Order: sequence, then C-alpha cells, then structure tokens
Amino acid sequence: MSWLSRLNPRGPASRPGRSAAPSSPCTADPETCLMVFQNHWRQVSWVLEQHEPSSSSDDLTAVRNHTDQMLCLLAEERPGEGPEGGASVPSMGPILELVVTENILGCLVQWHLSRGLDPDSQGALLKLFEMLIGQSQQSLLQHKAVLHPLLRLLGACADPELGCPSALENSLVLLLNQVCVTMARQPVILEMLFQAAPAQQGSTNLLIFSLLVPFIHRDGAIGQQARDALLLVMAASASHEAVARYIVENSYFCPVLATGLSALYSSLPRKIEVRGDDWHALRREDWIGVSSLVLFMNSLEFCNAVVQVAHPMVRSQLLDYLHNGFLVPVMGPALHKSSVDEMTASTAYLDLFLRSVTETSLLRTFLRFILLHRHDNDTILDTLLTRISSNSRV
Repeated sequence: MSWLSRLNPRGPASRPGRSAAPSSPCTADPETCLMVFQNHWRQVSWVLEQHEPSSSSDDLTAVRNHTDQMLCLLAEERPGEGPEGGASVPSMGPILELVVTENILGCLVQWHLSRGLDPDSQGALLKLFEMLIGQSQQSLLQHKAVLHPLLRLLGACADPELGCPSALENSLVLLLNQVCVTMARQPVILEMLFQAAPAQQGSTNLLIFSLLVPFIHRDGAIGQQARDALLLVMAASASHEAVARYIVENSYFCPVLATGLSALYSSLPRKIEVRGDDWHALRREDWIGVSSLVLFMNSLEFCNAVVQVAHPMVRSQLLDYLHNGFLVPVMGPALHKSSVDEMTASTAYLDLFLRSVTETSLLRTFLRFILLHRHDNDTILDTLLTRISSNSRV
C-alpha cells in the first residue's frame, strides 16, 4: 500500500498556482507593509462600523478587494525576531499582531455573516483562508484570532440552511486539507480545534473532521484530498484518547467508511471478462481501467491505511463495522449467487481484496469472515474449497 507515502505534507512551493489567489501587493520592508495594511484596514473598518450591515454591492466589492490585499500582506509577513517571553514560538510580525489585537479576521467574517453570506463571498473567503494558511510563514492557526473566525466560516458551511454549494466543495475540501496538513506539523492545533467553544463549531467538537467525512468515498481529486486529510487527523489522534473517543462515540466516520464499501461494491461489474482458460486472478492491468473498481480499491486502501495509523479504539470499531457492515451482509451473499458469472466475479474480487490488504488486523478480519462466517450452514472456506475442487471455471 502506498497511501502513507503520499501523505508527505505539501509546502506552499509545491502547490500549483491558482488564479483565485491575489497577487503580491507589497515586497517592501516590514514597516512599509504594515502601513499599507493599516491603510487597507481603515478603509474596511469604515464599512464594517456602519450601524446596519451594508447591502451595497459597492461596499462588498470594496471590502473584498481590500481584504485580498490585507491577507496577502499577512501571508507574506515573516515572524518577528526573538521568542515571546522565552517560549519556543517566534514572536508575531507587526501585521499579525495587529490582526490578533483588533480581531480583524473575526470582524470580517462576522460582517459577511451578518449581511448574509452569498456564494461568491463564501467562496472568496474559503480561498483566502486556504491561501493564508497554506502560504503564511507564521503559525497562524495557533492564534485564536485566526482559528475562531475560520471555524465560524466553516460552521456556516456546515449549517443546514446555508450549507456549502456544490460549486464550492472543491474550495472547502482544499481548505480543510490545508488545515489538516498544518495540524500534522503542529499537533497543538488538534488540541485547540478539539477544545474550541461550541460557538465556533456548532454541535460538534471537531468540525474539521465532521465536514470531511461526507467526502470519504467521493471520486476524483476532491475525494483524494478528503481521504488524505482524514488520514492526517487519524495519525494525529492516535495518541490523543479524547479525540479518538469522540470519533468512536460522536461521529459517523467508521460506519460511513465501512458501509460505504457496500454501496461501492454494488456498483462493481457482475461479470468479468475471462481471457483464456489459464486466467485465475485480477491483476492491476485488468481493473485499472474500470472506474467503479478503482474507486472501491481506493476506499479499501484507505481503510487499510486508517487501520495502520489510527488509535486502537478507532481501529477496533472500524474492523467491527467492516465485518458486520460489509463482509457478512454483502460479500457473503455475493459469493453464493446462482449465476456462474456472478460467482466468478465475486470470488475474483475477494481474492483481489485479500491480496491488496497489508495490515495484519484487517487481514485477520477477512480471514475471520472466511473461516467462521456461515452462509446456508456452510463456511465461506467450504464454499471456496468446493469450487476449487470442481471442474468449473469458477
């Protein structure tokens, strides 16, 4: 399995450029950059301080344009020299210090929410936060004045009434992925996310995680980014029992992951083209062009990786759901179909799955199913041995 080798967190330089990210507004010395930032902030403050949230499109355009420049300046700012009070965290640059002192991001997000968060503004904020977190040279998420506004924006994306339009899902998942990459590098952020007040996260204790779960089985780049991000959360929570307990007791991660395999399996071809009498197994070149099987194998590979890095409580629950939510109710009946074509396909799939799994505990779950589960009074092993001893192609 190569999943974990793909999870080396990408730095800003390795990410492809996106036209949505504003260009650099200033490359001058820190004092000049601060003056430019303050000038933009004065323009924005004048709009934000109106008694009623402005519905003017001109005000919205002005706020968004100034915000673009402000956040680019913040992203480019280097940390101040020397630690704060002898701590290991570098001191804040002057722009970040102003952002924290005046709660600038909190004011901006609150203004957008108060006037009604339209899709254009929602998308712009998602992209700006992703740029800020991905390109900043400072540890921004360790500051509540950055983390809490981000969680308020994400809370709006999770809101049943507002939600996140499908056109913005890529931006949402990319931002969540960037947060998880940062969290993997700075484990203290996981603790801050978990302990954030409900006002920032709604009813969940780990909003980042909850927003990613629906994308577990999504195909394409968006699904891959979501699974990568979730795996980073799994790895970070392996030594954090409170987070692991939350995942097991208060999230749908394990049931969605395991039972989702059932839905993916139902989409697999029920007939496999057999190329000659010596054919006996599905090789990668046989299935790499079958999109439904590629999607299933991606999810199975992800299960394998989660079992490898997750906290024991999460691992145990996931294996239980895989056995009782996929193998027994789906693979069991599939292996006993009356059609020869369907029996051939299901047997080939089971063989492929067994050869693809590398984690001992996950392989043990498959073997438990084969050796102990009975379908019509026969174990799966008995069924397979009967087929092997027969003269049929199965």
